[in-house]
Amino acid sequence: MKSYLILLPIFILVLFQGAFLKLNLVLLLVLTWAAFRPAKEVLLVAFASGLLLDLAKGMPFGLSSLVLLLASYFLLLYRRRFDSLHPVFLPAFVFLASIFYFLFFNRYWFWRESLILALIALGARYLVVFLIGQIGQGQIKLQ
Repeated sequence: MKSYLILLPIFILVLFQGAFLKLNLVLLLVLTWAAFRPAKEVLLVAFASGLLLDLAKGMPFGLSSLVLLLASYFLLLYRRRFDSLHPVFLPAFVFLASIFYFLFFNRYWFWRESLILALIALGARYLVVFLIGQIGQGQIKLQ
């Protein structure tokens, strides 16, 4: 499967987030991608999605890339130390990264949005683990 296809959903989420969405679904998608993919690929996706997010929101170029790269890098560091398939790992990390993102850009602590994002991350984690299991059993074949 081509790993650059993740940029299509990121592009769509960037457009929605730049227009009217308050939840940072790009951060969620990048961190979910970082929990299950190789490090080099994750950092490239985080950088590209941050640049797209800056363009869509009209923010200084590279700021979102820096925050997404830092969040992805820390997730990659903790992924080596802890089990990234544990149910609490991804939602807790998404919650903390979302709070840091909101504090950095808005200078306000949006804990409700961060909690909603963490709950969505929990559901996304179960979906990804289910799909990985289906692919491993050979029920879904990728060409």
